[in-house]
Amino acid sequence: MIFSDSPQQRAMERMMTAVPRFWPKGGGIMVLHHFEYTAEMCDCRYCPYYRGKRKCTVSQCPCIEERITAGAASRAEVMAETMNDIHNAAFRRRLNQFINESEELHMNFRNEKHRLAFVEAIRKLDKKNFALMSAIYLLTADHKLWMQIRHFVERNEIKFDRFKPKDSTENGYTLLCCAKDLYLGTKHITISDLADTELIAPRMFALICNAMAIRRFGLGAIQYKERTAQK
Repeated sequence: MIFSDSPQQRAMERMMTAVPRFWPKGGGIMVLHHFEYTAEMCDCRYCPYYRGKRKCTVSQCPCIEERITAGAASRAEVMAETMNDIHNAAFRRRLNQFINESEELHMNFRNEKHRLAFVEAIRKLDKKNFALMSAIYLLTADHKLWMQIRHFVERNEIKFDRFKPKDSTENGYTLLCCAKDLYLGTKHITISDLADTELIAPRMFALICNAMAIRRFGLGAIQYKERTAQK
């Protein structure tokens, strides 16, 4: 029984009347360990649903998120999981066409200059910040845009509010708007815009889809692998 009126004294009395050597409810020590899967660990051959000869007995991979994060999923799997909640018919048609046409060409970056700029840009940044990584991925895709905005990337933050683009190209402006949307949660570019083939060019569409996957799953989302199991 607690007799004190003061909150501080009540806390002291609860401690004094507690059972010795037993942690009170809710007062234990929690040890958190964030285990990271590797691509090898996520090989379908180790899955209990895998039946050999590239066959899987389930309609949806139960480890799809782990496989994407580890860079062990195919482009089709990554895009299907990333865009799972988007039901716009026009967008779905364009996405399916993009996946089919990209089977032979795995375009993870716009070009080699984009890849090198991105790798250098994130070298000292927090790669666990998926919003930041997705925005940097898009911003480095346009050399002129990146040369301007790179000075506004400070301490794992992009100071969009202080940045004013100069002589921006159409593609550069599109990339900037999408980067803002993924980083800040704004809505400059809509799903209907992405579905419009005249408004968003095919290469821009591919880059934006990759950035959306990075925003959700991290950099492993653009490390595509050949599928090891077929549904």
